[in-house]
Amino acid sequence: MKDFVPLFQTLLWIILSLVLILIFRPEVAVVRKILTKRLEEGSSFEIGPVKIGELRAEIKSVRKGLDEINERISQLFLTTMAPLMYENLKKIASGKFGKYQMSKGLERELYHLRDIGYIAVPSIKEIPASGENLSAHVQITSTGQQFIELRESFFGGSKAV
Repeated sequence: MKDFVPLFQTLLWIILSLVLILIFRPEVAVVRKILTKRLEEGSSFEIGPVKIGELRAEIKSVRKGLDEINERISQLFLTTMAPLMYENLKKIASGKFGKYQMSKGLERELYHLRDIGYIAVPSIKEIPASGENLSAHVQITSTGQQFIELRESFFGGSKAV
């Protein structure tokens, strides 16, 4: 019998706790509602060594930091294309590139734009050395169009980069 005393004590504490919770059920519900409201408003509270609510503030801080980093990465990505190459990409997208002279620089740009998937062209070597409209030989891809739209929305259509 002496060996069962700790078991009986534990059972008594459990039963007492349950009885108190049942007796004070309305008060427990009110306390739960108050704590929930405080947490939703961003407040924190502490029960012993556990702090509840501080995590939300920390998550907000981390999110803010991530948003700043994402914006900087977006800006870096969108400015990796030289301004003149970007202008040429926009002219190709318009369908009215206009007169062109196939220089080594333009050829290099076309290869680069094709390789990264922004333009579609059957063969850059077969494009005439000069002509009235480069857009007749080169088309923008959906990826290229998305890049232009993203860059325009990010920089507001300004040429300054």
